[in-house]
Amino acid sequence: MKRKCSLFLLVVLLLFSVTSCGKSSNTKKYSVGGGSVGGNFYLMGGGVANTLNNYINDKYIYSAETTGGSSANLVMLQDGNAEFGISMTASIAEAIEGKAKWTDGKSFDKLRGGLALYPSWLTIYTLKSSGIETLDDLNGKVVGLGSKGMAMDSVFREFFESRGIKPSQIHNDGHSATATAIDNGIVDAAVLFSYPPFASISELESTKDLNFVELSEEEQKELVDTYSFYTASDMPGGSYKAAKDDIRSVSEWNMLVTSVDVPEEDVYIAVKTLLEHQDDMLAVHGSAKYMTPENILNYNIPLHLGVIKYLEELGIEIPEELLPEEYNKK
Repeated sequence: MKRKCSLFLLVVLLLFSVTSCGKSSNTKKYSVGGGSVGGNFYLMGGGVANTLNNYINDKYIYSAETTGGSSANLVMLQDGNAEFGISMTASIAEAIEGKAKWTDGKSFDKLRGGLALYPSWLTIYTLKSSGIETLDDLNGKVVGLGSKGMAMDSVFREFFESRGIKPSQIHNDGHSATATAIDNGIVDAAVLFSYPPFASISELESTKDLNFVELSEEEQKELVDTYSFYTASDMPGGSYKAAKDDIRSVSEWNMLVTSVDVPEEDVYIAVKTLLEHQDDMLAVHGSAKYMTPENILNYNIPLHLGVIKYLEELGIEIPEELLPEEYNKK
């Protein structure tokens, strides 16, 4: 009798083991590259992973990765160390061109469009006491352009040169650290792309009077004509105490990028799930209101086949330039 019981238990354990192994081997583990702690990329990357884990955890396990942001995420995608990652369209353009230092001179051919997350507006701010009112006033001033080597840094060095604007020094540091440097009088003005209100600016404005520099129509046009990833757009009024009215600016998109190596069905399910549960993402950050199927068409690289499948189901016409080479091979 004991022997029969032992045999029965052994069979049950073996069946449990096989079932468990089967479930484990069929669960796909995917990484989502976000950003540094506290930033929008960090929040949205975590939101993407949590939302997907809440609704499709029978097939997938998503983990949010703390990274250096756009360029780091794109490198991870190209190298196969992540399946999804958040990036600004300016960095995507640099990755495709393959000339920026961080690309090592290689064009990133594995990148594919996933989901549009939210826009960021060009924000140029300074202490009101600085007397800086226009871009030309940046001549001879210390200007913060974010982290060295990032897309905005190289773009605005080039733009300043074309406009004949000669700052006395370009200050390269993270946006939060730059806000502190303005507070301490080390930096005269800061340039960044952000979804307002940006926490570091709001914190600074709680103790200091600020001024926000508006682009002229000519400056706005030059940026849009020169850099295809920028769109003429006003930063919404009311974003800050010192910006009660709309401010003439440019904007660019923050995108959830994926890789051509990720299967079509997996990307289709991920994008469909995120859009059908947009309220979950809105609970993470209000910028998720821009997460719509139509906004996916703002990509500057071809879309993933899984995204195309989803958009076609909705009857959304996809421009030819957003169709990847593998689409025509189907």
